[in-house]
Amino acid sequence: MFAKNLFKGLLVLLAVLLVWNVTPSAAQVLLDPDGHPKFVNNLPIPLRLDATGATTGATPGAMSLKVRKSPVKFSMEMRESVQWLGLVAPDGAPLMTTIWGYGQSGRAATFPGPTFIAQEGIPVEIKWKNKLPPYNFPGGPGAHLLPVDATLHMAHPVAGGIPTVTHLHGGHTESASDGLPEQWYTQNWAERGPQFVKKTFRYDNDQEAATLWYHDHALGITRLNVYAGLAGFYLLRDKNENHLIADGVLPGTPYETEIVIQDRMFNDDGSLFYPSTDPELEPGFPPLPPGPTVIAEFFGDFIIVNGVAWPKYNVEPRKYRLRMLNGSDSRFYILEFHNAGDAKQSFMQIGTDAGLLPVPVTLDRLLIAPGERCDLVVDFTGQTELVLKNFGPDDPFKGFNPDGTVSDGEGGVMPPADPATTGIIMKFVVDRPLLAVPNATVGPGTALRPDIAPLVQDGETRNLVLFEGLDEYGRLQPLLGTLDEGSMAWFEPITENPLRDDIEVWEVYNATEDAHPVHLHLVKFQIINRESFEGTVAEKDQPSHSGGVGVGGILTVNSLGGDVTPPAANEAGWKDTAVMLPGQVTRVIAKFDRDGRYVWHCHILSHEDHEMMRPFFVGPMPMPALASEGGSGPATPTGFGIGQNYPNPFNPTTRIGFDVPFDVPVVIRIYDVQGREIRTLVNTTYPSGSHVVTWDGKDNAGNGVSTGVYFYKFVSGDVTHMKKMVMLR
Repeated sequence: MFAKNLFKGLLVLLAVLLVWNVTPSAAQVLLDPDGHPKFVNNLPIPLRLDATGATTGATPGAMSLKVRKSPVKFSMEMRESVQWLGLVAPDGAPLMTTIWGYGQSGRAATFPGPTFIAQEGIPVEIKWKNKLPPYNFPGGPGAHLLPVDATLHMAHPVAGGIPTVTHLHGGHTESASDGLPEQWYTQNWAERGPQFVKKTFRYDNDQEAATLWYHDHALGITRLNVYAGLAGFYLLRDKNENHLIADGVLPGTPYETEIVIQDRMFNDDGSLFYPSTDPELEPGFPPLPPGPTVIAEFFGDFIIVNGVAWPKYNVEPRKYRLRMLNGSDSRFYILEFHNAGDAKQSFMQIGTDAGLLPVPVTLDRLLIAPGERCDLVVDFTGQTELVLKNFGPDDPFKGFNPDGTVSDGEGGVMPPADPATTGIIMKFVVDRPLLAVPNATVGPGTALRPDIAPLVQDGETRNLVLFEGLDEYGRLQPLLGTLDEGSMAWFEPITENPLRDDIEVWEVYNATEDAHPVHLHLVKFQIINRESFEGTVAEKDQPSHSGGVGVGGILTVNSLGGDVTPPAANEAGWKDTAVMLPGQVTRVIAKFDRDGRYVWHCHILSHEDHEMMRPFFVGPMPMPALASEGGSGPATPTGFGIGQNYPNPFNPTTRIGFDVPFDVPVVIRIYDVQGREIRTLVNTTYPSGSHVVTWDGKDNAGNGVSTGVYFYKFVSGDVTHMKKMVMLR
């Protein structure tokens, strides 16, 4: 394999730390995690919002007998706020942190955001309002709360403003409400991405009980917006789970707690720090433009749980249900509960990403990757304290050795996280009096749901690949692709197009040196098995969104290992994010049962933002309006629309199709990446129908434009659409 070793990210981070700590005149020094107090501040419990539609005044999560069928509606705002994350200066003075959070209109925005408690069959409608301050995005001083790498393929408003869009991770959601990366919009919807459809998102909640979460998903800056604080839980109930809680089988309120683990770094004034300098570059590429740059992975040195550094949670001596989420950028956690004598304490996993397991699985350690959720029950009976520890590495995770140690990818052992900082998560202090509430009865062998029937394939088998390459500047770039086509960038043609209701098998070959948590939108899937393979990767030119050329790859599989391994017992349920180990093919099966555009990607957010994400489309793919050059198509459209230019990339001409539902003035202008107008392509009234115009690659003065990224903006009345295109001379 030609893949570069991602442990270079650690070297980059170390170099950044040295620069920031040795040259305080150039920047603030970082807050020291080693001497920072731990297990002092209480675990915050997110505000819970009742989205069950209950009319009886029942407590959210309890069994409600009367519910309404009309959507439960919310107005949520993304806002900047100042919050105490449990940070203190060396002298003990509290340090405040500027964050971005979610909150109901008229209420405080918090990190993490409020937890929605929803009910199967009761739809929810949420208007996610972008009320962030007027940052100067995407470039220059004050571009964002965090450093922006404007060289990435990213949401790119012409007039500035922070792009955001909220994705319900794990939701069985219509495409128009999925929070796709190009459904972004700026403050007050001033500008909208090319896939934007509507302001109010609808969640049908037509799936079984699961631990879902919502977070920002804007193209190219997801890692920054989530790091700033834009994330929260969405707990979906169903009748089965309601009965388990009401009958005392599972712990209910207040013995059910959602817990999101994230790692962060801070400047010594408490402000968020995100590394963005000195990436390792391969020689022979064009120089990297000055300014912030994406780093291969991010590993913070502070552990933040529910928005507080290393908290404690005071509990009763009974069973608690812990809804665990790994909300970190790149870090895989290997979690263990240790008692006061530092002995491991077993616990039960009762659910995966997308639902309950048939019976609990008893564990003494848990691997949880970025984006994954694990539904646990921990028994604090007879304990005085339990410390949640992390034995995952402070480096990219590469899997386990046969003896259970963490692999370094070369036959050795990867050191665990720093036991004084990133190796500890939080402490549970068992000092609350036991109230007269019956302890939950769940235990080994308890039936939690009917057995999960294996899906039966009736559609395609798709052979997909995880690659590591280099972008046009020689930076490490993770990519997705297929066995046939090799690596592919986000903007290249869609290769995964399941028919509606088809049950497909996706075989994903990991041709990189590290593990990746791969997430599919829309569907819940079953892991079939994993198997090693031997293969070779040949380098190929990898086109970039900017018109440059990097290094991609195409995999040839020489042989399979024959060591087929079924999923672990605690993975043998419904999943939407799966760990895919290096040198293995991971096979998953899913039913694609809603039409429209969706995405699949690595949930290491730094990878997702640097091209390790691809669209897929369920059902007949819409074609651009190319009925006749400049003429009308045969049918009258029912709404406004603009297609992706074709071809793209192009040289020297490209065609742009658009639809108008009635006779209306239309303006189409071309802009460069600095937002400067290059060409007014259209400024006239068109009759209802489908139309196509051609751009010859020239500006308003008749001069041919250079290689690069351009945007075409469609305006008709108050309807605005914008898309990106690439000129390759």
